[in-house]
Amino acid sequence: MQILIRLSCPTSDNKRMDKRVNLQDNIFILNNRLRILRDTLTLDLDPALFMEKTIEDTEFLDRALETLLEYLQAHDRLFERDEVLDYLSDLEWDFSLFLTDLSGSPGNISAVLYPVLQERIGLLRSRGAARLKVIGENRKAVAVPSTENTVSSDELNELLKDF
Repeated sequence: MQILIRLSCPTSDNKRMDKRVNLQDNIFILNNRLRILRDTLTLDLDPALFMEKTIEDTEFLDRALETLLEYLQAHDRLFERDEVLDYLSDLEWDFSLFLTDLSGSPGNISAVLYPVLQERIGLLRSRGAARLKVIGENRKAVAVPSTENTVSSDELNELLKDF
């Protein structure tokens, strides 16, 4: 099932245009990009060609995860939100494992020789851990029953039967 959101995107003539975006498709593509990044750690690649791009893509994934979580937090009544939070949690966990591998990989694409990069990865890890905590809290918040007065469909039918 698709979950669609509307985002306001600028067009070439600076007018705003609504776009429909599927959250599950976004998470799918981010998972694929993460798999490619994980492959860079296992292959014998030239760091002069791939190290900078690997770091750029890693930071892109971090920003994308942040953006998706912010959207889900702001839209707590989204259809199938729990399912998307689960997918996002899985992606966040895989991203955390990738960061661990990147910081200690024996391959050519590794942060082992770059202390500044190790600090950046530590920051990305802590941001990811904070996001995982928020995801867990959002799932719990949805699971807690509402204290608002609600009317069941039977009660509503009974109330409206005279009209």
